Amino acid sequence: MNYVIKTAKTVDEAVSQALIELNIDREDAQIEVIEESSKGLFGLIGSKNATVKVSKIEDTEDILKEIFTESEKSQPTDEFENTVSTEEFTVSTQEVEEVEVTDKKSATSGEIEEISREFLDKVLNSLGIETDLDVNFENNVLKVEIKGDEEKLGIVIGKRGVTLDSIQYLLSLIVNKNTDEYVRVQLDSSGYRQKREDTLKDLAQKMASKVLKTGRNVKLEPMNAHERKIIHEALQEYEGVITHSEGKDPYRKVVIQKERKY
Repeated sequence: MNYVIKTAKTVDEAVSQALIELNIDREDAQIEVIEESSKGLFGLIGSKNATVKVSKIEDTEDILKEIFTESEKSQPTDEFENTVSTEEFTVSTQEVEEVEVTDKKSATSGEIEEISREFLDKVLNSLGIETDLDVNFENNVLKVEIKGDEEKLGIVIGKRGVTLDSIQYLLSLIVNKNTDEYVRVQLDSSGYRQKREDTLKDLAQKMASKVLKTGRNVKLEPMNAHERKIIHEALQEYEGVITHSEGKDPYRKVVIQKERKY
C-alpha cells in the first residue's frame, strides 16, 4: 500500500508535504499521527517535530492483489503452497461492491456483521479454504475469528501476521465506509493473535535475560506499534532492564538495554 512518512514542525505541515509527494487530496488519504510536535522547555530544549504516516486510499481490487501477492511470496515452500495458484487470489472490485451497503444511512449492527461475513467469505472462497466465521459486533468493536484447518489458514495469516493485518485493514475500510461512527475491527485466525502475543512475551523475557548476562543491548526485529507495546509492557516490571523504540515505521524496532544505576 502506498504511503510516505514525513516529519515537520507541525502535523499539518507534515501532512501537506506527504500529500504533495503522493499527489493526492486530503480526502483521498488516510492519516496516522506517529508523533505529535512538542515545543520543549522554553521552546528551545527538547523540542520535537511532528511525524505522520500518510497512506493513499487505494482501489479495493488493487489492495486485494497486493495482499495476496505478498502472501504468496512470504509462504514457506511446502506441499500446500504448491497447490495454490495465483489465479485463486482474484477477487474483483464488483464482487466486493456487492457486499457494501449502498444506502447512505449508517449500517445497523446486523448489517455490519453481514457485510463482514460476505466480504470475508468471498476472499476465503477465492483461496479454496473451508472456514467458519465467528462474527460479533458490540460497542463499536467488530470481532471476527476465522476458524478452520490451521495448516491451510497459514496463507491467511502470512509471515508474522502481515497478511491477516492487511485483510483486517481492508475489512475496516469497507465496514467504516458504511457507518457514521468509527468501528474498531479485530480480525483473528485460529487464535493466532494470542499465540503471537505469548511468543513475543517469551521472546522479551529471554532477550532481557541475555542483556543482563552480557551487558549488551539487544535490538529486536521491526514490529508494528501493537507488537512493540506488548514487548514494552512485558518488560515494564523486569528488574535491571529498560526498553525504548527507535527508527521509523515500518522499520521501527524495540531496543532492550541494561538499566544504569547511579
